[in-house]
Amino acid sequence: MQSSIARLPKRPFSGHASSDGDRLDRSLAVCTRGLTKLYRNPWTLKVSRGVEDLSLDVLRGEVMGFLGPNGAGKTTTLKMLVGLHKPTRGRAWLLGKPIEDPASREKLGFLPEQPYFYDYLSGPEYLELAGQLSGLGAHEARQRGRRWLGRVGLGAHPTLRLRKYSKGMLQRLGIAAALIHDPELLILDEPMSGLDPFGRRDVRELILEQRERGTTVLFSSHILPDVEILCDRVAIVLEGSLHRIATVGQLVQDSPQRIEIRCSGVPDLQAPASFAGGLARLTRPHETVFVLEEEQRLHEVLGWLLSTGADIRAVTPQRVTLEELFMATAEGATPKAEPERRSA
Repeated sequence: MQSSIARLPKRPFSGHASSDGDRLDRSLAVCTRGLTKLYRNPWTLKVSRGVEDLSLDVLRGEVMGFLGPNGAGKTTTLKMLVGLHKPTRGRAWLLGKPIEDPASREKLGFLPEQPYFYDYLSGPEYLELAGQLSGLGAHEARQRGRRWLGRVGLGAHPTLRLRKYSKGMLQRLGIAAALIHDPELLILDEPMSGLDPFGRRDVRELILEQRERGTTVLFSSHILPDVEILCDRVAIVLEGSLHRIATVGQLVQDSPQRIEIRCSGVPDLQAPASFAGGLARLTRPHETVFVLEEEQRLHEVLGWLLSTGADIRAVTPQRVTLEELFMATAEGATPKAEPERRSA
């Protein structure tokens, strides 16, 4: 890893592998083609799949979320990209260089899911070590280490040994170590793990700062609201295979839209059988709310409500959340209306 600062603008995808097979189009920060990792049980010789035939492009300067349930292959993929696992077959490139080449990791910052720390060191000592291992000189590594310790909210504990750090403090330290050398590519495996809401906010701000300076960020997470805020695109992986890549806006646009209808004057009104399954009723203080699943039936529902004497106060489209979309994708189902606020 080295300390050169990347200020690369976003560039559109313009091609695939070059003719020599070793370099990719420079608009790509990460590229995989048919990346596969299989595991063979040494006793039964049974082969299990970690990742299979994964082809993924991450553009320079974008933030991509890597989503999937536990066991989907997210961590295995990230470990192959950074050289901790050897692929069974397939190819991958980081910043235009094949992952077999150690030079592909010179401008890489990486936070593993379970980072290891030398617990007898203090925070500044650990960051100084990380900086020197990343190619910084001793003086610069020391200066940056102290600056980054404060930047991640640990500056008040400069002499505290890591064995006394909490899990959240260690997570902050790991993020600082990944960023200390100003990487061009940042790969984070569950960066929000162990963090309280304030820590999550700070990490979100750091990721947004990195995007502003042109750094490419690829991160996995189970905290979908953070993904929704941060990501230009998301990649969904299920059972070791890439299921879909899209922007959050595209995912939401392709999903069915709910409509919330707020009305008053009919506290005991129940939806007729003809709307069964498509119209849910909520009871809230001082009003009645209906949630419509089938947008094309809106005029029909409004006509029925007006015929009952209901006073319609608002008709509001309700956007499906990324969490609902992800759960529906993982379960192989269409998102269903489950309003958040339901009275007892």
